Amino acid sequence: MQSLPDTAQLLSPLAVLETCFPAHGASCATAAPTRPVHIVAQNAEPRWMIVGDPHDALSVLSSWRPWNLRSRLQWRAILTAASARALAWLPGLEHRTARIDTTYWRSNLSQFPENWNAVIHVGNRSHTRKAIVFFFDRNGPVEAVAKVPLVPGADRAILNEAAILSRLKRFEFAPRVRFEDPLRGVAIQSWLNGKPVARGFTNSHFDLLCTLTNENQTTRISDRQQAIADSLDQIDLPFPRALLSKAIDFLGYDEPLQEFIEHRDFAPWNLKWLLQGGLGLLDWEWSVAQALPWQDVCRFFFLDDALFHGSGNVWDKMTRSPLLLQYRRRFGIRDAALPGLTMHYLLRVLCADWQSGNAHLARHAFNQIQSLCESNGLAALRL
Repeated sequence: MQSLPDTAQLLSPLAVLETCFPAHGASCATAAPTRPVHIVAQNAEPRWMIVGDPHDALSVLSSWRPWNLRSRLQWRAILTAASARALAWLPGLEHRTARIDTTYWRSNLSQFPENWNAVIHVGNRSHTRKAIVFFFDRNGPVEAVAKVPLVPGADRAILNEAAILSRLKRFEFAPRVRFEDPLRGVAIQSWLNGKPVARGFTNSHFDLLCTLTNENQTTRISDRQQAIADSLDQIDLPFPRALLSKAIDFLGYDEPLQEFIEHRDFAPWNLKWLLQGGLGLLDWEWSVAQALPWQDVCRFFFLDDALFHGSGNVWDKMTRSPLLLQYRRRFGIRDAALPGLTMHYLLRVLCADWQSGNAHLARHAFNQIQSLCESNGLAALRL
């Protein structure tokens, strides 16, 4: 297996290309054709890499919708330049040529595009950092999407996604797995055609979450209490331990609840309005096959508040929502279970965000934990 880039150093365009287009069998890189590569950088590392003619990549590039206004304006400039076949003259981008060996992909992907092009999206730094390679024919739709690990451990996340998608293969809202390579930690998926999704929780979000049940299976919050306590004990957190201990007490609820598949990053950037109607859901690397209800609901609302400067009154907003009341009634989630379900989510992401170095999200989670403890959950529940 080809070694992954050194995570202690900045990721270079060459390292990304070598990882995304590995040598295969008796193929010789020096015999591979030379292709133009256009590189959009972020924080001195490649963020997007367009292999081939940028004009042919417009359908892929236009599906990306940055949330930051400044980034959105910069992206609009890139789309305009690509449409005018003038990307090579746009300042701030890097342009080079490279020999691209596609032998590995041709041998594992049926109907590999004859006049192939590719767009590579490089993920943010994390313990599951990956590259997503979109393959498409000249001026045609995306034929396949490949996930390639960029750091040790990302392979497990990619293969976990493939396993979850195999469970969901009867649904139209998720991609289909077309190939997976356990040795390299690589998987190839189908492409979901659709349009970007705006912020806000709608009936379509409700309908999608309701499909993620494990029929005839139940779970308990109390069964997860010790695991959360152990996670907190293993991390040096700058938050009052007495308050965290009080928060753990919320997880003592012992009544059975409907079991769910949890996506774990249920957010607008992972959703699409599908051409055939309804929402499609992408990026299942963090998903869990057997999970509590309400967790993806929490992800959607708490993350929106943290990233888009919300009021901080997330609990109040969630408990006032008519759609979420309908969700709770549909799955028999009693009022007494709601504080424990919410606290489970907050304590879990507190640990995960602090360990990954995202202090902003971790502090937001702690503030929400503190607010829920002080309000005593049920006392603040409004129907």
